[in-house]
Amino acid sequence: MKVSVRLSQLWLTLLMVGLLISWVLDLQPGRIPFLAGHLPPGAEQALLGTDHLGRNIALGLLHGIPSILVLAVPSLLLSLLLAIATAFLLSRNIRPRISMLNVVLFLGSSLLILASFPWLSAFPNGLLFGLWAFVLAACLLPLKGPKLRLPLPEFIRLIQLILLSIPGILLLFSINPNSYLELIVLLGGTSWVALGQFSEQTMLKFFNSTEYQSAEATGIPIFRIATRYLSPGLLHSLRPQLAWLLAGFIVLEGSLGYLGIGLPEKHWGWGQMLRLGLLHTELWWSWLFPALCILFTVLSVFVLLKSGQKRQELWGASTLNS
Repeated sequence: MKVSVRLSQLWLTLLMVGLLISWVLDLQPGRIPFLAGHLPPGAEQALLGTDHLGRNIALGLLHGIPSILVLAVPSLLLSLLLAIATAFLLSRNIRPRISMLNVVLFLGSSLLILASFPWLSAFPNGLLFGLWAFVLAACLLPLKGPKLRLPLPEFIRLIQLILLSIPGILLLFSINPNSYLELIVLLGGTSWVALGQFSEQTMLKFFNSTEYQSAEATGIPIFRIATRYLSPGLLHSLRPQLAWLLAGFIVLEGSLGYLGIGLPEKHWGWGQMLRLGLLHTELWWSWLFPALCILFTVLSVFVLLKSGQKRQELWGASTLNS
């Protein structure tokens, strides 16, 4: 195994250990502020030194680990879920028949949510979940009445076009979420388009293959075929995009902390440490260590996903026939 892979595994293992320690010490993101220590400002006696307020740099780095993972990992999972779901609907060209009453309820509730979007930050999370549950129920309730064949593929294409035409940073500045939940929904809900396009290409190739058609002719359910035989090829094709997306979320968390926007008021992360450290450049350790943490995390993600891509076996006809 290459040295870079071993170093990346070691670094990510240290992050997991740091996450466990921060959970034991109750250093969860947004729960308590990062308080000043007992040492004087700029003291070098502490591990990794202290900043201009006497705060331990090592403790600050430890406090920033949950902020990175709480934002990046759920946002990536949400993007992946939306990408796979939309790619499956597009590759199968699914056009469900739905009651006209469901369409009216869905459009009405969606317009209501969009109209109140600028004020969603003032709503409690329970009310937000209730609104989205109402939208979902409007689509799933088996209401009677005239049926309408829903142009679902065209609707998904329109959403993809809208998301591609609107820069994500513009949505971030315009909405300015003030909680991790809102930020995860915003990032994960707008970053799945590229993943969806790559997933759609892989699924189209799979569903059009003679091996899949012969397996379907034997009576094997489509979801069983897809989950058992499609998953290896799909993950293989998505590894580079997942690496870029996860690294982008990590860098974005540091950038938001550096700019001081889009995160809870009591947020403490590596980006905020970097911003405060650059204001006091004479304390070089106060900005160097958080910068290195961001760099090492991004590089470790790329190295491990790239090495995993090389080791993974290609899926094909032999897999379907086994």
